[in-house]
Amino acid sequence: MSDRAMTWWETVQLRRATETQTWNDFKTEFENQFYSKYHHKVKEQELLALRQGDMSVLEYQKRFRDLLLFAPYYVPTEEHMIEKLRDDLCQDSKQGLIILKLKFVKELIEVAQALEVCIGESQQGHQGASK
Repeated sequence: MSDRAMTWWETVQLRRATETQTWNDFKTEFENQFYSKYHHKVKEQELLALRQGDMSVLEYQKRFRDLLLFAPYYVPTEEHMIEKLRDDLCQDSKQGLIILKLKFVKELIEVAQALEVCIGESQQGHQGASK
């Protein structure tokens, strides 16, 4: 943390010096200080509307995880997270993943990255052949 956030945290620690603070306590205090309810609502809507679009699989996953911090209740389990990530990938990747029964997000991302490379190579091959 730096500057304003560090000053704020030092103040919280002084105020709660006799209490044991958990990670959830910190997150709650931090969010109340730096994010409004409106900001949370905006981020929830961004999560719900998120699609891979022009992002790479890794960029998409990072954006998904960043937004998920504001609305974890939309994907409460690993299975829900896999479904949301898979369903919002680009059409070619989604079609390649839909039949797989993946149990972990890490597996989904690894397979989606491999598909992304294959699709990219295939598209480059078609572009080269049509020249």
